[in-house]
Amino acid sequence: MHISKLLNFLKDPHSQKIQQHKKRYQELDELLKVAVDIKDAAAFKSIQAEMREVFFEYLTALGVDSLYKFSPHLVLACLISLKFETVTIPLFNWQVSTVFAYLSMYFLFHLVLKPLVRLIMTILAKVARDNFQVNN
Repeated sequence: MHISKLLNFLKDPHSQKIQQHKKRYQELDELLKVAVDIKDAAAFKSIQAEMREVFFEYLTALGVDSLYKFSPHLVLACLISLKFETVTIPLFNWQVSTVFAYLSMYFLFHLVLKPLVRLIMTILAKVARDNFQVNN
């Protein structure tokens, strides 16, 4: 039982902290709406200041989590570059650094391909749902 908790923590150590900040921010947002409804300026300012603090803690946790997830890729790219210093792009016959090529593919995957796959899956799920409703 303890080993599985340890493995989950090592897999994503900052997820709990991020979720806590997110939940706290949502609670403060609801309190802020109540403060606006009752027209309490002092409560509004106090809650707004605490929301700002929680928001920056949330951003810090996200930044640390991003570095935690990115650093193994940087180490791997450096290790690959020890064996292969440059990579040739066949279409243009360009030689680029292995680290640059690896990190470019990493960002291309996360910024372009992942959202594209999500979009395609959403469209396919919608089509399947519509077909299921028509058939029934």
